[in-house]
Amino acid sequence: MLFEFIDKIESEEHKLLRENVKKFVNNKISPISSKIDKEDYFPADVFKEMGKIGLTGMLIPEKYGGIGEDVLNAVIILEEISKESPSLALSLLAHSVLCAYPIVKYGNEEQKNYYLPKLASSEIIGGLAYTEPNAGSDAENIITKAVFKDDYFYISGSKNFITNGSVADVLIVYARTGGQGKEGISAFIFDTKTEGFYVSKKLDKLGMRGSPTALLYFDNAKVHKSKLLGDLNKGYYMVVKGFEIERITISAISTGIALKCLEWIVKYSKERIAFSKPISEFQLIQEKVARISAKLEVLRTYLYLSAKFYDPDKDNRVQASTLKYLCGKLGVEAGLEAIQVLGGYGYTKDYPVERLMRDAKLNDIGAGTTEMMILQLAKMVYKHFK
Repeated sequence: MLFEFIDKIESEEHKLLRENVKKFVNNKISPISSKIDKEDYFPADVFKEMGKIGLTGMLIPEKYGGIGEDVLNAVIILEEISKESPSLALSLLAHSVLCAYPIVKYGNEEQKNYYLPKLASSEIIGGLAYTEPNAGSDAENIITKAVFKDDYFYISGSKNFITNGSVADVLIVYARTGGQGKEGISAFIFDTKTEGFYVSKKLDKLGMRGSPTALLYFDNAKVHKSKLLGDLNKGYYMVVKGFEIERITISAISTGIALKCLEWIVKYSKERIAFSKPISEFQLIQEKVARISAKLEVLRTYLYLSAKFYDPDKDNRVQASTLKYLCGKLGVEAGLEAIQVLGGYGYTKDYPVERLMRDAKLNDIGAGTTEMMILQLAKMVYKHFK
């Protein structure tokens, strides 16, 4: 049986969650998935509806209106949404994993009580602002500054490639409050209605269209000291730790894409007749199906186990980097193979596989490039066998 171990890893509650998400996706997301891509359209109304059934409450404790901190819940939700709209799944990830979860882990009670119920219900939309023109993979080199004076921090600088940047009500903003390097970076819970905050440009992207990506500018934006998230000058360590859960959960977007592409390959190859028989009977087509299926079998099992046993107090870099590296590559591979099997049809926008391939490519870049994952893994291997 395909994905037998997944069935064993999931509890009955996980299976029920998956069925509920599938119904929502089929009813609310699938009918507009093409429009989301074609018009670069962020469906704010659907995002709000996701809050009503608890999806925007993933990784938020129940006491604050969420569905709990179970990472496997997040993986299931993101994987199912990604089968129809990876871009909407990406915006949900930015909202819950990158904005709400840091507040869960590092916020004080006042911050949690104020922001988490609103994020859980999707009353407000969240995001994270870290990347800068000269600080992406080189995370410790951000230069956006936050200068403290009379109980307020004044933030000045630019942020690049910020998911939900143009639609977010609240952002976790990282800025330099001390010296250079890792020490001296702090995190703030930032209200985007603050004077001095500007969306300088909304980017027109190859894929993940409908998930707004923006360039942001801060011009002496005033933030009260009560909005400091976690300890002063320790923000670098917070965001690096956050990379672990981000890379695990974004891998579910890649597996969702690969699953949908495999489904299309099988469906089309059984229907397409060439040389008087379905092309599914040709061994070269069967090789593609077997290869993608085998990789999904292994990677989904590893993903689900990594999510189920995720411990924020332990080092999860090996699991996170391995998944991000291999799942990202698989999403692109499955997209390209789906286009190849569908032939001319796959190359048109009448079928979703070309969109899925374009969306998949983001996961080779965002949340840490493939090259950075390789370097991270190599360091860990050499450390292990020292």
